[in-house]
Amino acid sequence: MTKKEKNKLLLNQTVDWAKIDKKKLKLLLNNALEEEVGRQSISKPIDGDITTVSCGLNGIAKAKLVARNETICCGTEIAQLLFDAFSTASLTFAPQCKDGDLIPKFGVIATLEGLTNEILLIERTLLNFIQKLSGISTYASSLVKIIERYEVTLLDTRKTTPGYRELEKYATACGGSANHRMGLFDRILIKDNHLASKNIDNAAKFINFVRSIRSMHPSTFIAVEVDSVEFALSLTSDDVDAVLLDNFKPHQVTEVITALDNDVITEVSGGISFENIESYAACRPDFISTGAPTHMSTWADIGLDWLN
Repeated sequence: MTKKEKNKLLLNQTVDWAKIDKKKLKLLLNNALEEEVGRQSISKPIDGDITTVSCGLNGIAKAKLVARNETICCGTEIAQLLFDAFSTASLTFAPQCKDGDLIPKFGVIATLEGLTNEILLIERTLLNFIQKLSGISTYASSLVKIIERYEVTLLDTRKTTPGYRELEKYATACGGSANHRMGLFDRILIKDNHLASKNIDNAAKFINFVRSIRSMHPSTFIAVEVDSVEFALSLTSDDVDAVLLDNFKPHQVTEVITALDNDVITEVSGGISFENIESYAACRPDFISTGAPTHMSTWADIGLDWLN
């Protein structure tokens, strides 16, 4: 296996449910509980939904989660953790699909059974998570479908909702995307602001700067973001592992890919949209990265319907 092939495998990593930090997720769910029931301390008992209590709704009921439109499902794994956080011990959740599955319009995602007051207590929070994450998965999947025939891999970014990064990256993975770096800690990525802060305004300064970093980190994965063909073509696989072509025109991407060291991974980023992603994929970069699935997607239309 070549160095480039090994590096591409590194960039093709995805977040699966087993990798998500459940302790952090439980803190998020506890915050969601406080939003709903208004208690000031998680040590206090849950009084429940004041409306449901006033209506005297405490019998056993069954409901289903229904996709109002075709959707890539994501978020079903969160249900039991949510029930634990909300102390809804009577509830059973039966998924009718797995995260990442395509659900047809009016398809059933899961059924839910237990005390009526407990179903109504968790209804909105459960839907909020599944709708949000399924919206991200569906958007990512729609981009993947456009570019996969060109053998180009979609990557997400760090443009995520603060505190939700693992969940949102899990959602893009359910849609078929690979995950870019999780944070600032897991690889070296030299971006435009790093270069600007060092007053690097020509190719000679640029390559000297990159090589100085490589000398300090000889075995670390290094990627560098460039905004000119000149800067991109000054790099070799001895200097960097990947080059990010930021806000390039498609013909410029083709120019770089044609002349660049074949062992350097190419990634296209900046201004990627439904309208132009295929034109970039046709240039055959290794990856196209975009934050659109997390910050441009709309929540999936999913509802809870009673079964009895």
